[in-house]
Amino acid sequence: MMAAVDPWEGRVTMEGSTSGGLMDRVVRAVKLDPTIYKEVSADETKTSEAMIVVAIAAAIGGLGPIFSSVDFKFGTWIGSILLAPTLGLAIGTGILWLIGKLFSGKAAFMEMFRPLGYAYAPQALGIIPIIGGFVGSIWSIVCGVIAVRESEEVSTGSAVAIVLIPVVIFGVLGLLLLAALFATIFGFGSSS
Repeated sequence: MMAAVDPWEGRVTMEGSTSGGLMDRVVRAVKLDPTIYKEVSADETKTSEAMIVVAIAAAIGGLGPIFSSVDFKFGTWIGSILLAPTLGLAIGTGILWLIGKLFSGKAAFMEMFRPLGYAYAPQALGIIPIIGGFVGSIWSIVCGVIAVRESEEVSTGSAVAIVLIPVVIFGVLGLLLLAALFATIFGFGSSS
């Protein structure tokens, strides 16, 4: 007789044992336990689970604007909690995976995708108005560094570089775009 395991808690409902369920893995991920990132990187059965973590964290974190905004739009909220995080995980993984190859990273794309899904869990802190999204983002970056280090089998310094290179590049591009928008709106740089 085979053991049936509750996927949320890791409880064994018959004979057998398990290393823990989804919630146990999420808690270990947000506590920065490096072994969980290595485990999910190697376990092909955890791909859909990583996507569930992203969806749940995005849904919980996405509740923050409901509590703090008078101009809340339900359609925009649904898109931001369903489509954006999953698409962002896939694109972000691709970018980090490519940069990881420059640092002699060893992971295949999906071996990095799964741990980065778990690294997204702190985004649930976005439910806390004003500061929750910021704290969750910083915590997710730290989790992402550990996820990259463990999946790519690189040093911590290399993992920091792999994660921060795109953060800096996109940050600079965002500031340039904001400056261009500001200049356009207020007419700076136009010749009259």
